[in-house]
Amino acid sequence: MSDFIGDIANIGSIGSTSSSKSGSMSLEMEGFLQLMIAQFQNQDPENAASTTDMLNQMVQMSMVQAITNITDAVTLNYSASLVGKEVTIGTYDSDGKLQELVGTVTGTGTYNGNPVVFVDGKSYSMSSIMAVGRLPDYKEDASGDTTT
Repeated sequence: MSDFIGDIANIGSIGSTSSSKSGSMSLEMEGFLQLMIAQFQNQDPENAASTTDMLNQMVQMSMVQAITNITDAVTLNYSASLVGKEVTIGTYDSDGKLQELVGTVTGTGTYNGNPVVFVDGKSYSMSSIMAVGRLPDYKEDASGDTTT
């Protein structure tokens, strides 16, 4: 069984691309395989883990990783499509009030594994984009309802 565990340990290094996203508690395939190896090494011999269950878990982890990679690629593709377009960026000032910045996206990239857009020489997270284009002006009427 130790040869099997050695084979599993080598799987994690094949084609491994690790991108760390700041502040995330993600488990990548390499870490997942290390946990599986530790489980095999420390299991009770009289109550051994099912290899079928382990393989099912590995397939599920592979699927989650594939979906994450697809999502990242789609997000980067979308951010690249914003180059040259006017966007409204929302930021908070030191008083906690929302400030809207309207500018043209001049480039895109990633910072700590997260997609960013560049507007007026500064980078902003994709989640800071409030609208592509300008937000409509709104005003409150006497009843407190907002209209555009």
